[in-house]
Amino acid sequence: MLILLVVYFLLLTAFIVFSVAALYHLNRFGYVGDLTRSVMAIYIVLSVIVIMITLILIATRSWPAGFNL
Repeated sequence: MLILLVVYFLLLTAFIVFSVAALYHLNRFGYVGDLTRSVMAIYIVLSVIVIMITLILIATRSWPAGFNL
C-alpha cells in the first residue's frame, strides 16, 4: 500500500506543477476581458476540493501497517 501512496503523491506533485504552468500561461496569454480570471478561480477551487477529498479519504482509511497521516 505504501507504493500506492508514493505514486499518488508523485502524481499529485506532477499535477500541481502542471497546474501552476497552465495557470501562468492562461494568465499571461489569456484574452483580456474574457473570463480568464473566473476560469482560473474555478479551476483552483475545484482542484483544491478534489485534492482535499482524496487526502481525507487517505487519512480516514484503515491502513494495515499502522500508517498515520
